[in-house]
Amino acid sequence: MFQQLFLLLSPIYKYQIFGSSMLPTLKPGDMVLVNRMSYLFLSPKINDIVAVKDPREGKVLIKRIMKIEGKSYFVQGDNKNASTDSRVFGMIGRINIIGKVTDVKFPI
Repeated sequence: MFQQLFLLLSPIYKYQIFGSSMLPTLKPGDMVLVNRMSYLFLSPKINDIVAVKDPREGKVLIKRIMKIEGKSYFVQGDNKNASTDSRVFGMIGRINIIGKVTDVKFPI
């Protein structure tokens, strides 16, 4: 139980890349570390790679911030032909940004 509580409260989340929407930057099988505290005192910036909640279904997506308008963010995958992103679901609010990708672990 303690381990589950620690993971829930941890500022760092680990996600595995499954799709090809961030190719060539991130490949299927790569592991990324997402820091949920990154934007506690700083604002997200253009070109940051972030974990976001898909506003339609809550699924976690890894995308790049391409545009900022006020408090709205346009996120897009690096592989535009294979990405579900703001071109599909529109701009997202800050509440949909989980955190910043801070490290990539390549598969062995």
